[in-house]
Amino acid sequence: EIRVIVNSETVDDDMTFILCKKISEKIREELFLAGIKLIKEHGIQKTTVDKLTRSCGIAKGSFYLFYSSKEEYLYALMQYVNEKTEGMIQRKLAGRTQMTAKEFFELFREYLFSDYDLMNSIDIDDFLWMKQHMKEYHLFDPSRQKDQLKQWLTLICDVRPDVDYGTVVNLMKSIYAMWTFRETFVQASFENSVQMILKTLEAYVTGNELSLL
Repeated sequence: EIRVIVNSETVDDDMTFILCKKISEKIREELFLAGIKLIKEHGIQKTTVDKLTRSCGIAKGSFYLFYSSKEEYLYALMQYVNEKTEGMIQRKLAGRTQMTAKEFFELFREYLFSDYDLMNSIDIDDFLWMKQHMKEYHLFDPSRQKDQLKQWLTLICDVRPDVDYGTVVNLMKSIYAMWTFRETFVQASFENSVQMILKTLEAYVTGNELSLL
């Protein structure tokens, strides 16, 4: 039984734990949402602890009760967006174990333009900063990227047997390269250009390249 003693303004240990946990979860959620917004607006390098805490309305010292550094926070943020992305995948599957390549690349397009794809907001300076400060992140390890892609492709029911994972990884990364230099592209045709790459990926993954002719 949990009792709140109003007059003495004290609570039982269990209630204190529950309240502290809920407050902590709320602050973490606010930090993650603020981080997503700031990274979309300013990039990763310019998203500082000061900006995060001001955005959330908490003291800077409170940030360090949760994370020892900006880098540790970013790893946690990546985990957060990965969990949200997994939710997108499960909703697309709708109880199934696999989907078609068409469905998968529709989902990938939705992800690209969602809040949860942070990589489409980074520039060259961000990339170099992450490479120096977040060496464990798989963005910089092609072998890990291929392993991750293999897991993704298990979700697709019509993958060609001889698919080359490196080709798919490189085509996907070409989209992010486009985003990095987006200002140099014809803006009115940018989303259509991304869609063309996704169509190329779908055709290649299914072995239906002739559909592009």
